[in-house]
Amino acid sequence: MKKLVKLLSVVLALVLVFSTTSVAFAKTKSVTPVIVLHGLGGSDLYQKIGTEDEARIAQFGLDVQAMAKDNTMLSEVLKLFTDEQDPNYDVLFKHLGNYFKNTNINFKADGNPKDGDGILTYWTDSLANHTEYLTMRDFSIPVMARQIADIIGAENVYAFNYDWRVDLCDTADKLNEMVQAVKKSTGAQKVTIVALSLGGAVVSAYMDKYKSKKDVGRYVLVNPAYQGADATRAFMLDLQFDKKKVIPYLKHMEQAYQAGEQENLFKAITALGDVRISNALDNLNEDIIGNPKMRKKFFLEVVKPWIGNIPTFYELLPYDDFDKAVSTLVKMGYLDKSSGLYKKIQRYHKVQGRLEHNLKVVKRSGAEVAIIANYGTMGLPVTSKYKNHSDLLIDTKYASVGATVAKYGKTLTGKNAKGKYVSGDKIINASTCALKNNTWFYKGIIHGLYKYNGGANIFIANLATGQVKCNLKAVKKKYGYTQFMVADNPQNLTNL
Repeated sequence: MKKLVKLLSVVLALVLVFSTTSVAFAKTKSVTPVIVLHGLGGSDLYQKIGTEDEARIAQFGLDVQAMAKDNTMLSEVLKLFTDEQDPNYDVLFKHLGNYFKNTNINFKADGNPKDGDGILTYWTDSLANHTEYLTMRDFSIPVMARQIADIIGAENVYAFNYDWRVDLCDTADKLNEMVQAVKKSTGAQKVTIVALSLGGAVVSAYMDKYKSKKDVGRYVLVNPAYQGADATRAFMLDLQFDKKKVIPYLKHMEQAYQAGEQENLFKAITALGDVRISNALDNLNEDIIGNPKMRKKFFLEVVKPWIGNIPTFYELLPYDDFDKAVSTLVKMGYLDKSSGLYKKIQRYHKVQGRLEHNLKVVKRSGAEVAIIANYGTMGLPVTSKYKNHSDLLIDTKYASVGATVAKYGKTLTGKNAKGKYVSGDKIINASTCALKNNTWFYKGIIHGLYKYNGGANIFIANLATGQVKCNLKAVKKKYGYTQFMVADNPQNLTNL
């Protein structure tokens, strides 16, 4: 009898141990790892990595202090703001071109990075080992990663850092390697991807090539640039500096930009005065934009040495404008049709054309998809499309994959202003979106400037961590949020 009791005790102990282990194991397995992707400029770039000459490349190649040290260039730039002296554009372009060439931000003619150039922060381990990432910025993807980590722990959050200049299809291959590495290290069957801005374009290329693998269970795409931005129409020489629009735009941004938090920045710009700003715009319009010879000279001598071989700047062209823009650049001698660069950008252009199809395919295959598009800010007043609603950088119609959007300052009319997918302010009709039941709109948040613990950021984190299904009905039932929301200064959300 005593032996039987001992035997039963051992059996019960084993059952208890294995039950506890199973529960713990199940709990661990229930957490889907999240991979976050930054946008343009999200990773610092370096040259001559691993050598004594290793050095950081200035962000976007722009170092104001370094540029100001070139007295000749500074002198010619200042002449733009007066009507008393005409700039010597030959001298100005030469100095600008030399400066940009020496920044080394540009790629080789084939659209590939120079040997030894790239990033230093490619990690395949979790952010539990890189907690500095979570607080490195008070906006953008680090803030989203931090919010997500609050819910599932930093050990379950991964950052896919990449050289944002590299062709998007090539970067998509690196993202696939990252997905496989995370799956292997965690034992997870699927991962979640959260992408901001250019990161959304990387995901578009990844989805196009790897969607059949079904490794991603949830995509959360925030202000994605997968269909480009109309500001890049400058490449097709659609340049328009209308001082009647630029000056009011700058003044408007004093309060519109982050609800006035950067008011002093814009006041410093407008403090130059309407007259000086007008003079600069007049000079640019008359001497460069309105002069085909000077316009070509500017592109070839200033822009090309700066970013002319970087694939992503071409890949941000809207799909419908791509052919015209490329044709213009080829004719100008800016782009070589026989180059490897040309082949790269043509490849991603075809991916853009398949985006809507790919989104529907991954959704039908069981993946959840959530798209967040912002509006309420006029586009950059540098092309004819400045009256598009945007988040300052990405046009709302592109980020949402097809929403019908009124021009800035106008409202929809007729049949476009009716139906359950129309915003309360009559600016957006989401019924034409590729995924109309999986797309939300924030009004009043500038591109990428999300705040930690703000309602907008918490909502994104909840979608990413599976706290709610990624569809309008589930979100409305759980949180009361509708498809259209407006954000106040702390970015708390209110339904429109």
